[in-house]
Amino acid sequence: MYISLYTARQLRKIKDRLLWLGLFMASGGGSALLFNLVLLEEARWLWGMAATGIILAGLYLIALGTGKILLKSAFVAISPDKISYRLNFYSKEHCLSWSGVAAVQFSDNCVLFDLQSGHQKSLLLSGIESHNMASQVVLGLQLAALDRNITVNGVRFNVPRPMTGM
Repeated sequence: MYISLYTARQLRKIKDRLLWLGLFMASGGGSALLFNLVLLEEARWLWGMAATGIILAGLYLIALGTGKILLKSAFVAISPDKISYRLNFYSKEHCLSWSGVAAVQFSDNCVLFDLQSGHQKSLLLSGIESHNMASQVVLGLQLAALDRNITVNGVRFNVPRPMTGM
């Protein structure tokens, strides 16, 4: 099960906002650079370097908004052998193997994975913008944990496997 945390409409809206913010920053930085280095009688080099930084940040946002630099997708993927998720565009992807998960604890704000090694890994639901998407992620994780007979919120369910070969 693959759950994209942003719809195509939301991604387009985010990219449009990045584009407009980038245009604003690049044009404002360009005018500040022009003013501080060319129009003033005495050039202010530190202000010019700061304006150059603003121009570069604006150009980066313009590249993100136009799709020249791709945003990483924000997703939760539940497969038969692992769980993968990235909640933000710039965060790293986290992977958990189902064989390494001993128990799963669900709350309103967090999903806590108790690992076989004794460590814990958390998935913060507050990082998911849409409450409906967060509910869908929780439901998918609950069903997958039950399917693998993993302890959920301190209770172990023995889900019978379908009989094959009949």
